Amino acid sequence: MVTTRSTSVTASTVVALLAPPAAWAAWISWSDGKAGDAQHVAWFATVAVGCVLAGALAPRGARLLWPAAAAVLSTLVTLFLWWSSEDESGLFLVGLVIAAPLVVAASLPLLLLGQALASLGRRGGASSA
Repeated sequence: MVTTRSTSVTASTVVALLAPPAAWAAWISWSDGKAGDAQHVAWFATVAVGCVLAGALAPRGARLLWPAAAAVLSTLVTLFLWWSSEDESGLFLVGLVIAAPLVVAASLPLLLLGQALASLGRRGGASSA
């Protein structure tokens, strides 16, 4: 049981870590530095969905510190690499300063939302069986 729980937390952390670069590859990488507003919104929405999915993979009652830290770190690193490649003036750092507290504040609630949705799905699936 401990191994399964540990494996679930590891899977949750991996999803949280990979969601931002995967979203960048899906929405931004092919735009040659000319990503439109819709692509930026799609990137942020995809990262948020990845965080919810990471929460859904974590077992109920699991500590979400590692998945939350992975989500924050990966999101900020991805934003840094993305924005620094498009802006040589350094003004992208202002965007990072603005984004960082929002990313930190959103990570745990999104993980908890995913965990709650998964719990509802498990409970609903068990009662209908």
